[in-house]
Amino acid sequence: MIKVLLVDDERYMIEMLKEIIDWEFYGFSIVGTAENARDGMNLFYREQPDIIITDICMDQISGIEFITRIRLINASVKIMILSAYDKFEYAQKAVKLDVDGYLLKPVNREELLNSLLELQKKLESGSRYQEEIRDLRHSLDSLQRKYVEEQLIRIYEHGGETAKKELEEDSYWAVASIRAIVRNEIVFLEQDMKSYDDLEIFLLFVGDGLFALFLCGDRGNRKSVRKALEQIRQKYCERDRTLLCGVSTVEEAGSLPEACRASKSFLNMLFYTEDGTYLSHGIMRGVREMARGTAINQEQILLWLAAQETERLREMLRRWLDTCAKDNVDRVETIQNFLQYIFTMKTYVQGSPKEKQLEKLMEEQKQIVRSCQLEDIFERCLGELDEEELHRNKSALLIANAQNLIRNNCFDETFSIEVLADSLNISKSYLSKLYKEETGESVWNYVIRVRIARAKELLIHTDDTNYAIAKAIGYSSEYHFSRAFSKIVGVSPSAYKKLYMEIQ
Repeated sequence: MIKVLLVDDERYMIEMLKEIIDWEFYGFSIVGTAENARDGMNLFYREQPDIIITDICMDQISGIEFITRIRLINASVKIMILSAYDKFEYAQKAVKLDVDGYLLKPVNREELLNSLLELQKKLESGSRYQEEIRDLRHSLDSLQRKYVEEQLIRIYEHGGETAKKELEEDSYWAVASIRAIVRNEIVFLEQDMKSYDDLEIFLLFVGDGLFALFLCGDRGNRKSVRKALEQIRQKYCERDRTLLCGVSTVEEAGSLPEACRASKSFLNMLFYTEDGTYLSHGIMRGVREMARGTAINQEQILLWLAAQETERLREMLRRWLDTCAKDNVDRVETIQNFLQYIFTMKTYVQGSPKEKQLEKLMEEQKQIVRSCQLEDIFERCLGELDEEELHRNKSALLIANAQNLIRNNCFDETFSIEVLADSLNISKSYLSKLYKEETGESVWNYVIRVRIARAKELLIHTDDTNYAIAKAIGYSSEYHFSRAFSKIVGVSPSAYKKLYMEIQ
């Protein structure tokens, strides 16, 4: 509803205006009436009307002065003047005050209604324009963020100089390289990072279970970046957590490539050394208590399994068995604690056929009488895990080959998942299932992303039409290309090109 304020020092005129037309039927709502300009000002402040209909000749404060005050506060409110004076000077003053309508008393219903409907059109068109501006700004913000994400991934994977346009020179950045053993830990981390409203957060999927977390703050928020890093250190490196994290120091934007390299370097250190020293921000931050006596460090087992550090696992078991022997730990207690090792290893392959194999090995503990038998079972478990890792490596190789074929062939209109599967000598259903399990997205979604990435390059660096670009990247119609582009990027191809040129 469009809000209307009526101001006239003659009460009967106000009542007549209220009754002369069906305001609600035409989309108007009378939010207040006043019999003098002073009360009219108070109602204006309180109700913020879209249209004011006012008499021009009133006691104390004239209609001209009333309109002048309104215009000083709000230049966009629509104002219609009512007057019993058909005099040129009043019309002249009204024009100077930029009023939107001038009606003579007695008011003619048709003239009033036509004037109101005309103002309604202006208000609605202005509202649509503002909405379009908001949508455009949202699209621009979304596009700029996607562009920054692309630059961050490029810097993370390949290094190189930081683009000054994308990253403000006075900003501070920190990078965390994260490998998730359990996927939902990433979800928890992302939710926690949202609590830092004063930081810009980018959590980007790099591939093969690897994520890059970028934290950005301006010069006044450098402490917030450090605080967020400290939260990761404290919360996600506890014994019941299964994230491998490598964190850089807080750096200026120009040193972001070095921060990426540092975070990846610390990721390879797993945050833990053999003596339990915790690595964070490139500094030795103190010693965490490692497994002592008969305690089992389950977290460390998971960390070294993920990094394929089998020799460290063997050494851990040997030292643990030596400690048990030295402390004369009861055989039954030793076996029960040993099963914690195997159970932890079993969780690493949860859901795979190897889980059943490890369960069978755990059953053999009933016949154990010597510590060497524990070592034998442990070695057999590692052997099962090596086979599992080999299976994972084969899957990773297959995915890599599939992606390579997609990148080289998906711009042909005849390309399909069936063609891809035939090239790999596997069935379409197996390829689709394996790809989804290993990457978290469908094969065709990857095809679309590759095509759209190529389309972006063509939009930016050529003057080709949308139809020509659609044909060049494998689409038979411009419509399907535009629809896919808008879904991935958030704006149409034409809008992307226009917005990109505007931010250059």
